[in-house]
This record gives sequence, structure tokens and C-alpha cells, in this order.
Amino acid sequence: MNIKGLLLEQFSTCFDQNGWFVSVSNAIEGLNAERAAWKPNGTENSIWESLGHLTFYNFAYLERFKGVNFEYPTDNNDETFVAGSSDEDWKRDVERFNALMNEWRDLIERANESKFSEPVSQTNKATWATLISNVNAHNAYHAGQILLIRKLQGSWNRSKGVS
Repeated sequence: MNIKGLLLEQFSTCFDQNGWFVSVSNAIEGLNAERAAWKPNGTENSIWESLGHLTFYNFAYLERFKGVNFEYPTDNNDETFVAGSSDEDWKRDVERFNALMNEWRDLIERANESKFSEPVSQTNKATWATLISNVNAHNAYHAGQILLIRKLQGSWNRSKGVS
């Protein structure tokens, strides 16, 4: 398997196809705004805020992968954990996340294999392969947090994935 194939497999496992762990899309499936906004005692971020954070960074790197010189609108990572307040807001945020992740996957699929050996930018010398692999790991990390919150709130159906 080439690098692109490996990245695509990893991307899909982290985004919408359960593997050894539950993907982000499967971890948030079936939630409403109330459950998505819920925080157990001692937890800084809700499911919704974590999804906002993932959307922020996936969008930033998607834009850069497309050649856009994306500048972060904030230097404060805490400001990337955002949420709305209604079921309509939640639905919109999930749809936005899914759309950008599907676009990400499509661009990875269509990219030439050589793209993955190129540096991300003049200032970021990591290759696209390394960066995308790290983005995938970041998505999986937060999917695990989301799953834990769902288990704590009693809203996780074990039949939907790894328990």
C-alpha cells in the first residue's frame, strides 16, 4: 500500500468508519443539542465544543492543503472549543464537520502521491504525509473523549462500536 492509500485508510477510520476505535462521526451519531452540550463534573469541554475544535483545525489544514494561505483567526486554542445552543445549531455544526471531512478525503484521494512528500509550507517543513497522519491522530484522540462523555452520560449504545 502506498502512502496515500495508508493515509486514506487512517483518515476514514478516524472520521467515519470504526476500526479498533470509534470514529468521530459514529461517536456523535444520534446526539441532540442537549446531550452534545452536556459536561460532566470536572470536564472542560463538551462533545459539541470538541466537535467545534475539530472543525476549526480540520478546516485550517484543509485550506492549506488546497493552497490557501490560511491564517488562524485566534492564537488561543481555548477559543476553538465552540458550541451553539439549539438542535438546529447542532445539526448545522455536524453537517459542516461532515462536509469538510468528506472534502478532505476527496482531496486526499485526488492528490498525486508526490504531494504527500512535499513540505506543508515554507515555515512548516513537515511533509503532508506527516501532517495528515497527525490530523488523523488528533481526530481519533477527540473521538475517544467524545465517546467517554457519552458513556458518562449514559447515551452510548455499545452495539455502535468498540466499547
